[in-house]
Amino acid sequence: MSAHAMLAAQDSRRQEQRYVFRRRGLMTTDEATMQIRTMDVSMQGLAVMSPAPIKAGKLCSVALDAVVGARIVQLQFSCKAMHCILAGTDGFRTSLYIDGNVEAHKQQLQKIIATCLSVSLASSN
Repeated sequence: MSAHAMLAAQDSRRQEQRYVFRRRGLMTTDEATMQIRTMDVSMQGLAVMSPAPIKAGKLCSVALDAVVGARIVQLQFSCKAMHCILAGTDGFRTSLYIDGNVEAHKQQLQKIIATCLSVSLASSN
């Protein structure tokens, strides 16, 4: 299978729209705490870049500061690593699942996405 076909197949598995969401934060597992950079967000979770791989199935927590509405807030999520791949010299790109059934997580994700949408609409005008 070609690289293009693999990317197309991966995109077709995504069920939720993703939004660009770039922030620095910390990810903690039972083994270590490391600095991460978020790449995008959806109602299902986050994509992050980290300096070390995270094994699929590993539970972790993510803490980051973000502008939500007109305020800077600290966000914390309990996550599960779903997929991790080496992304060149940038580190490891990891897909983190965030349980949307946890009401606090659902509300935080909705606010982040609303902020991402308002920023993208403002920049397109």
